[in-house]
Parts: sequence; C-alpha cells; structure tokens
Amino acid sequence: MNEFELIQKYFKKDPLDPFVVLGNGDDAAVFAPRYDSEAVISVDAVIAGRHVPDLCPPDGFAARLMGRGLSDLAAMGATPRYVLLSLSLPTLEPGWVDHFASRFHQLCVRFGVDLIGGDTTKGPLSAHLTVIGDVPRGKAIDRDGLKAGDDLWLFGPDLGGARAYLGVLNQGEQDQEIWAERYWRPEPQIDSGIALRGVANAMIDISDGLCQDLLHLLDRATKSTAVNLQSRKLPLCEHLVARLGLDKALEYALTGGDDYCLLASIPPDLRVPPNGKLIGMVVKSESDRILLDGNPLPEFWQLGWDHNL
Repeated sequence: MNEFELIQKYFKKDPLDPFVVLGNGDDAAVFAPRYDSEAVISVDAVIAGRHVPDLCPPDGFAARLMGRGLSDLAAMGATPRYVLLSLSLPTLEPGWVDHFASRFHQLCVRFGVDLIGGDTTKGPLSAHLTVIGDVPRGKAIDRDGLKAGDDLWLFGPDLGGARAYLGVLNQGEQDQEIWAERYWRPEPQIDSGIALRGVANAMIDISDGLCQDLLHLLDRATKSTAVNLQSRKLPLCEHLVARLGLDKALEYALTGGDDYCLLASIPPDLRVPPNGKLIGMVVKSESDRILLDGNPLPEFWQLGWDHNL
C-alpha cells in the first residue's frame, strides 16, 4: 500500500463543517473564516520513546495525540474546528493503523473537528497534530494578566495519575487502571476553556507539571507575584496516597505533568464556571515564586518535564 492508498483508506473523510471549502486529499485545505472571529492554531508532537513508551497501543497513541493538541486550544478559550495530521510509521501494520484511525476519527466526531489534511511517511513512530480553532474577536485567553489577589482555579478531573502510571510502568509493577486512563486518554477541557472567556485573567494547560506551567504565568505577570497553593485542596488521583504516601502523591500532582487540566487565575469577585476547584491564591512577593501551605517547595523536586534534547 502506498502513501495515497493509505490516506484514501484510513484518513479520507468528507468534512462535516460547512466552512470547509476543500478538505483532505488535495495539495492543501481551504476553509472560510467565520464572521467576527479570530483563528487559534497550535501544533504538538507525540514521539514514541520520547513522549510515550516505545511500545504503545494504537488507540492510546491516538487519544494522547488528540488530547494534547486540543488542550492547547482549550487553554486559549478556543472552539476546536479542524486538525492536520502528520504520521510517521516504521512499518505498515494494518491492524495497528485500523485501530489508530478508528479511535482518531471517533475523537474527531466527539470534539467536533474535521481532519482536513496532513502527511504520512515511513520512519520512527511519531505524529504531529496541528489544531485549528477560533474565538470571538478579542476573547482569546493568554498567559498574561495574572494579578495579586486573584484566586487560582483548576479545571479537570485530578492530578498525578499520569505520572504515577509512568512510575509503575518503569518499575515493572502493575498499574492502577485509573492511572493508565489518565495517561493514555487525557481529557481536553474544551467546555471549561470556552466558559472562562471574559472570566480568567490568565490561563494555561497543565502539560509539563503544575508548578512548571504555573511559573510561565508568574513569569508573564506584570508585577512580582507568587502563588500559595493549598495541599488539602489539590484533587489527587485515586489510589495515589494509599499506594505512594502523601508526600510522593503531592510531588507527582504538582510536578508530574500530562494532566491536561486548565490552570486559571480568576478575580475573586467573578462568578466561576462549574467544575472548578480553588487550589490557591496569587499574592505579592519578591522572593519565593510558589509556596505550598505557606512554605517553599522542597529543593529536591524537579518541577516538571524537561524539553531539552
């Protein structure tokens, strides 16, 4: 099967969005902009052996790829519209591609996006997903704007499960099903992101670890600020404390990454959308950037994912 036959069999779909003028299968896609909106575009990679284990299930590979990409749009308050998929396969295994494509298209339907183009090639297992969405003009939520006096809210199920899954996987232990679910099937918080337009002063998704991503918000603040996190308010993934103890559970929750929750700085006088969890407060500070129950974080913690090659 050549590249064009692969695309035709597994990835050629008629677009559902009426704004798509020319979809998948040509040299490029064509879509019409929506009135009074701004485009939001991001690209993300999932590379076997780097972002996921070398041996990975096809449905999990598809779900992590889609979840990571759409989470970037959620962090901007954007509505997802289209995706572009670039897929590299070491060999063509029809069974693996069948399951990958099936899960990928299911998620496209679930999140209301059209696959409008991309590329396939032979090489180490990896994929790049370009996501395209839109927001009403002037309503995108960026990382600027965090202010002392704001409350820090978390939107998403819980923290630490994805990191715990990798921990037991690397040690050859049996994992908890919920940890595997958190790792392989991240849930982009699209509805919460949209609901936070005009509410959040600043927002980011938790991909590299809550503390490390929180530092990006603190670095973009216009005045010297810090955040005091409350450990008892952090939603820890099921079985973390029982299996690992409270200290390790907190470390995984705050530094582990791959949670894909939204972290939003919100003024205390505004009405917060449902399902949010208040986990801390932004305060004035010239020294420590992140506090836990009023104390500096342990020095031995590595605060998140290292992107250095």
